[in-house]
Order: sequence, then C-alpha cells, then structure tokens
Amino acid sequence: MDHKELAERIRVVAPGTQLRFALDKIVAANTGALIFLVDDFEKYKDLMQVGFFLNCPFNPNKLYELSKMDGAIVVDESLNKIIAANVQLTPDPSIPSLQTGMRHRTAERMARQTGKMLLAISKRQGTITIFFGENSHVLAPVEILLPRVNQVIRTVEQYRQTFAYGLDQIDVLERASVLTLYDVLKTLEKGLMVLLISKEAELTLVELGKFGLPSRMQLDEITDGIPEEIENLVLDFAKEQVTIDKIEELMEKLLSLTEREISNYVTLARVLGYDISSSSQAMELNMRSRGIRFVRKIPKIPLQVALNVGAKYGSLARLLKTSVEELKEVEGVGEKRARAIRHAIDIHNKREELE
Repeated sequence: MDHKELAERIRVVAPGTQLRFALDKIVAANTGALIFLVDDFEKYKDLMQVGFFLNCPFNPNKLYELSKMDGAIVVDESLNKIIAANVQLTPDPSIPSLQTGMRHRTAERMARQTGKMLLAISKRQGTITIFFGENSHVLAPVEILLPRVNQVIRTVEQYRQTFAYGLDQIDVLERASVLTLYDVLKTLEKGLMVLLISKEAELTLVELGKFGLPSRMQLDEITDGIPEEIENLVLDFAKEQVTIDKIEELMEKLLSLTEREISNYVTLARVLGYDISSSSQAMELNMRSRGIRFVRKIPKIPLQVALNVGAKYGSLARLLKTSVEELKEVEGVGEKRARAIRHAIDIHNKREELE
C-alpha cells in the first residue's frame, strides 16, 4: 500500500474523529475489540455469523459499550451506522497469517479475503492495528509521534536554510562568472530534500490527527515557495530550455526521486539533460542562467512570457543590458511589462553597485 492510500485509512481513525474517541475508550477499558468496516453488509454476510443485528445510527459511546460483548462489531464504512454486534467472522482459514492472537489472525485473513478495513484492538497490549487488503499498520501513541514530527521539522528547517543560501550563492557565483553545474545541483538537492522529508512526514501528521495541526502549519510555512524555486532552477539551468508543456513532466520526475537518487548528482544532472558520468564533470561545466528566475519574480509576469524572455536573451547577463524597446520585441511583452522588467533590472543593478 502506498503512503497516500494508507493515509486515507489512518485518517478514518485519527485523533479527533468519533471513531478514534471510541477506540481510545476501548483501549482504556482494556476490553479489546474487532471492528469490521463494510460498504455493503450483504456482500459479506456469508463470512459472518451475526449475534445481534442492530442497524442503528453510529455513536462512539454505543460502539464502546458493544465492544464489551464477544465477537466483532460490523460498522458501515461511512460511519453512519452500526450494523451488527456479537458477530463471529469466518474467513477462509487457509489464508496465511503472520499474526499470533486469534483476534488479529481473524482480522488479517478477513482483510485479505474481502479487501476491506478491519480494526483490531489488543486487550493485552492496548494497541490499535489497521488491516486493509494485504497490509497492516499499528497506530503509534501520540507521545511517540510528536517528538518524531518535531525532529522532522528541525531537519526540514535546516535544509530550507541551506537551500536559501544556495540560491544566494548561485547569484553571487554567476556574477563572478564562476558558477558551475555542480553548484546548481548542490542547491537543487537541498530543495528536493525539503519536499521529500516533508512528504514522508505526511503519514505521521495524518496519524496525529488534531494533535498534528500545529506541526502541519509549521511544515507548510517552511515549504512555502520551494516547488516554485525548484521549477525556476530547472527552467534556468536545464541543458535545453524547457517548454511550458514539458515543465510539469520534468517536475514530476524530479519530485518522484528517492533520497538516494537526489543525493546522486549524476542522476540529477541527467534529469536536467546533461550527459555526465561523475560529479567532477559537473564541476567543470560553467553555467549561466537564462534569466527566467529573475523575470518570474516580477509581479504579474506569466510563465510563458518569462520563457519567451529567456529564449530571446539566453542569459541573465544579456537581459540586464537590455532596453524597454528591445523587451517589447519579445512575444507577450508590451509597454507595461517591458517597463516593469526594466525597473526590476534597474533595482538589481543599483543593488549590485551598493554591494
């Protein structure tokens, strides 16, 4: 099961939901329980021997009280109804199971046979296990998850700071005409790691439910603008200028890389179109930006116009020497946009003089 699918299952039982309220009460009471969530009771009735058919509105307190009875509880997966209680589930016993307890073995086999979600609450260990299809996941206590996500936030912040420093260094090195592909890849790596680590923290945040909201807000703030900055690096430094219809595909390829692939500069370089076989080769390739990142930071300049500017001038150095009249020759650039770009160039040049 991929993270997205597992996250959807965990979200159903996350802290703050009515179902989790009932599960926590069951754990505290040390009764144990087995809950079967179904979309259509009739589809699975041959795998059940029903003690009490209820078909009553879902209520967490009712679910808790019913858990004191032997057998499983069958609940509508939309959590609108409690369908039955004191139910004996009878999955195919030949289905292999790695679980040891009877309740968990039944849940695993039932999940594999039906493809539906079951929740097994251990009476002895006080744990909640989700079974779904061929997969299982044990929910961790909030007191374990919070330190874990806080560590993730600290790591992401460090990568974010290093990424911001790298972007500044790219500008400095380009002005000194000593920028290399290696410098670009090193910065790109840090930006991709920010997004990768944040993505991997998503499952923990979902599992934290309402307790993860402050951490989610922190991560959202830290990662704000990172995808756009990565996209700008790609547009500025890919070997061939990327067209507007190809940038999404290229970004998807970058964002799907694993941690190991991201840390391999040869892999990153090849995604950008450079045919190199070692990082030392990247150090030997001098780079200059197309000026697309510079133009995209100017308000109300569409992506296609920024690409058109990059295609005409080819480098930021040439763009910084242009005039309003020359800019108006670029497709999509009229008087207003030309003056806005020239104004940004003037501010940039004055800042360089002061430095």
